[in-house]
Amino acid sequence: MDLIYLKYLKAKISYEHDRRVETYPFARNAIREAIYNAIAHNCYMYGTPIQIRIEEEQIIISNRCILPEGWTAETLMQPHDSIPYNPDIANVFYRAGYIETWGQGIQKICDECTALGAEVPRYEILGTGIRVYFSALNSALIDQSKVLKGQSANMNGTLGDTMALKIIEIIRSKPDITLDQLSAETGIARRTLVRYMSNLKNAGRIERIGGKRYGHWIINE
Repeated sequence: MDLIYLKYLKAKISYEHDRRVETYPFARNAIREAIYNAIAHNCYMYGTPIQIRIEEEQIIISNRCILPEGWTAETLMQPHDSIPYNPDIANVFYRAGYIETWGQGIQKICDECTALGAEVPRYEILGTGIRVYFSALNSALIDQSKVLKGQSANMNGTLGDTMALKIIEIIRSKPDITLDQLSAETGIARRTLVRYMSNLKNAGRIERIGGKRYGHWIINE
């Protein structure tokens, strides 16, 4: 889990007053539960490793399995009995405190995704393979557009509309945001951001009321 979240994913940074908040596009507890399920239900005789595919807008976890007779992907999303393919592994996980109760894993996964605001996962069964697709929370995705970087390198004293709108949108929702917080949220270096803000103020689009510590921004529509 640490490898997935520290190496392959990036958190979107926001601030609640002076507290830094990191929001990942995938519910950590849901991903962890899905990995536990894959380990406990994997059919190891096939010799195929459990696979985790990490993309910008989705994570796919797949393993080989032998489901109880008559079970389908729809069955998994409904209340069902716990029939672990590897009961010894499932029992070890339960005793170690990794899982709470057998048969509640998928419900817990759905609850965690819903709590984050993301869609519930989608299960797919292909022969002896089972895949679970997690969709990213769109609002937590970081905009890494190269266009914005290009604008910051070719400003020539003026601010591009895209970056201006982005800064104004953030200020509109957080009038008391500091330059350091705004720098972290936009990904713009503080020195460059100071120039951008100066351009906006000179153009009359924003205005600072009060001092650096207790002041706030207003937007001139």
